[in-house]
Amino acid sequence: MSDLFISYQSADPLAHSFQVQLQEWADKYWEFPSVSFHEQEPPVCFNCASANRIRRHLRKEIKAANQLLIIISRATWQSEWTDWEISTAQDADKQLLAAKLDSTNISPIGLVDTAPIWIDPFDPIVLAQRKF
Repeated sequence: MSDLFISYQSADPLAHSFQVQLQEWADKYWEFPSVSFHEQEPPVCFNCASANRIRRHLRKEIKAANQLLIIISRATWQSEWTDWEISTAQDADKQLLAAKLDSTNISPIGLVDTAPIWIDPFDPIVLAQRKF
């Protein structure tokens, strides 16, 4: 399990690059939180029967993490998975963090009624210090 559960769009080249960067920071700096990742659009439709297994696994990961970081890409606002992750994190009383990789990206609906902590995604010190 991890300290920081990160939801990102793997199909977005910038988000994928950021995911790699986060993993490198986690591997390089001892003070950086341990991380786990989930693609906001897995290869299974949200309402398919096979999605139940994925949701059970994700629920367990989110409950075990201290925080959920939503990386907002171009298609994040359309992801049912992301809205579900946000709702699951809220139900588990987890701290929500959000970061836009581009200022023109639209936030997911699930973040509208929450009070996420907006972070600079390109500053590893912010996540390492975890002073939110």
